[in-house]
Amino acid sequence: MSQEPKDKDPHWKVLRREPVYSSDWINLYKDWVQLPDGSVIPGHHVIEYVKEAVAVVPVNEAGQVMLVDHYRFITGKRGWEVPAGGVDKGETWEAAARREMLEESGCTGGELAFMSQYHPSNGSSNQLFALYFARGVAQTAPIHDTNEIIAARWFDIAEIRELIDQNRIPDGLTLTSLLMAFYKGLL
Repeated sequence: MSQEPKDKDPHWKVLRREPVYSSDWINLYKDWVQLPDGSVIPGHHVIEYVKEAVAVVPVNEAGQVMLVDHYRFITGKRGWEVPAGGVDKGETWEAAARREMLEESGCTGGELAFMSQYHPSNGSSNQLFALYFARGVAQTAPIHDTNEIIAARWFDIAEIRELIDQNRIPDGLTLTSLLMAFYKGLL
């Protein structure tokens, strides 16, 4: 049973912010934060992502899911992922989801539905992911983003479950997107 907090406004107060690093991709700050009890956390590191990101689970008329083969140099891992990427300035989440789906998998069309949004690392960053599901898509174009994507392929639902069971999807955004689609009964 959850318990409602006694203090309805337990906000932490940022007393001071020092920029450590800034780029078009991320900003890093050190914040001095006062807690509700009056104590202060000195120099708490905060990562500010300049762009929000979207992910889309593309599904064709046969009920198969399109995943892309992606190598991530930061972790040194290659794995199957849903099409995903940053939201450009002035772009809606829906438009970004369709653009990323086309660029990374060559898929177009279909009915696009919002599933959820979340902060994957809310203890240290403002990073925000928006998750979409696209039903009835077709692969109508080649992969545009050949720098990031090695290949793209359709997977049956049983194969998706097997990849998850065997821990063969190392990407958290992909896992969350697929599991949300399962949870909502879309897959």
